[in-house]
Amino acid sequence: MSIPTITEIAGIINAPELRYTQSGKAVLSMRLAFNDSKYDDQQRKWVTTKSFYVDAQAWEQTAERLAETLAQGEQVYVVGRLETQQWEKDGEKKSKPVLNLQTVRKLAKAEPQQAQQPRSQQAPQDDPWATPAASTSGWGNSTGDPAF
Repeated sequence: MSIPTITEIAGIINAPELRYTQSGKAVLSMRLAFNDSKYDDQQRKWVTTKSFYVDAQAWEQTAERLAETLAQGEQVYVVGRLETQQWEKDGEKKSKPVLNLQTVRKLAKAEPQQAQQPRSQQAPQDDPWATPAASTSGWGNSTGDPAF
C-alpha cells in the first residue's frame, strides 16, 4: 500500500504557526483549502464548487523558512504526503489526516485584469533602440546622418 501524495494549489486558511517540539525540532502548522472550480457563464467568473480542508505541517529547516515567508490568505503550490496523525487524550485514541509537506512554493498574487487596447491603438512607448530623431544640434545634419 502506498501513502497518497497530493500535488496541487491550495489556499492558506489560517496564519501559519511555528513551534518547537520538546526535542527542539521546528514544526510549522497551518490549515489548507483545496478548491474545485468551474466557470459560470452567467456570472462570467470562476466559482468554487467544492472545497477540501486539511491540516498541514512542515518540519525543521523547511518549517523555519516557511514561517518567515507565508501568511494567511496566500496561494501556494504544495507537494505532500497525506498521513494519519494519532494521539491519545483522556484515555481515548484519536486520529486525523495531516498533509506532511515536502515542497511549498508561494504563488504570485494575480494582478487585476485591465482592458487591453489593440496594439495599433496603444500609445507609443519610448524605445531606446529606435532610430534617433533628426538633429540640428551640430552633432548631425537635419537628416539625422552624422556630419563627417
